[in-house]
Amino acid sequence: MATILIVDAQREFRGVLQTVLTSYGHEVVAAETGANALDLLKAASPAVVLLDLALPGAMPGIEVLAKLRATAPALPVIVLTGYVPTDLESRARELGVVDVLRKGLKMDIIMQAVNHTFQHAGRSAVKPPQAAATEGGGGKKGERETILVVDDEPEICDLVGEFLARRGYRVKTASGGEKALAAIKAETPDLVLLDIYMPGMNGVEVVRRLKSNGLLSKLGVIMLTASQEEPLLQEALNLGAFDVLSKPVNLDELELAVAVKLALIAPE
Repeated sequence: MATILIVDAQREFRGVLQTVLTSYGHEVVAAETGANALDLLKAASPAVVLLDLALPGAMPGIEVLAKLRATAPALPVIVLTGYVPTDLESRARELGVVDVLRKGLKMDIIMQAVNHTFQHAGRSAVKPPQAAATEGGGGKKGERETILVVDDEPEICDLVGEFLARRGYRVKTASGGEKALAAIKAETPDLVLLDIYMPGMNGVEVVRRLKSNGLLSKLGVIMLTASQEEPLLQEALNLGAFDVLSKPVNLDELELAVAVKLALIAPE
């Protein structure tokens, strides 16, 4: 595998990214300031750098990038940042970054960019962690992880359920919000794939009730939706959903999102 340097001042985001990259087998070192990043560059000799341009303090991200280029001209750097002015992004591209990505992107897209960078540098791409094929990958040691698929469309439940079952997961389905809550209370799964728009009780209301009765902290939730209605999607994330995936479901993206979430919630 490879050593990856994360340079980001946001501790929570840095921690999540580090956990995901580690689950792929990478060695990860992290810095919250530019000065710390330059020290780690010498000590760790990373293969790739993930850099936030919006670093606070005396050394902004663009200055860190310039110093990285002066020290290691061929080192691949991916900018992973929030909003930055167009001229700053243009300057970063002039300094030869591999890509400029936004922090709001799904984690699988970020991992695709990292893999693409490795391939461009002559390294092999890294496959997603195969949580379902190993013991203890989710919440119950020695057992396959249980995933509950919730959708009012039977064909979606069948398609997603069969796909995940073939990858070794234990799959259950529910055709609506009320049935989902009953299934979760009867046997708490490791992960719930939950449609947002369902008749009766929608997915956001399901998440709200799971949070109110304390069950949300015991499982992971990934929302599925055919709509991009921003307020509702944001509400689901604010309540504690891990990610939102679009319908029709891209099964490769779904598999990666499931593996990443199960890796994040796996017990130590």
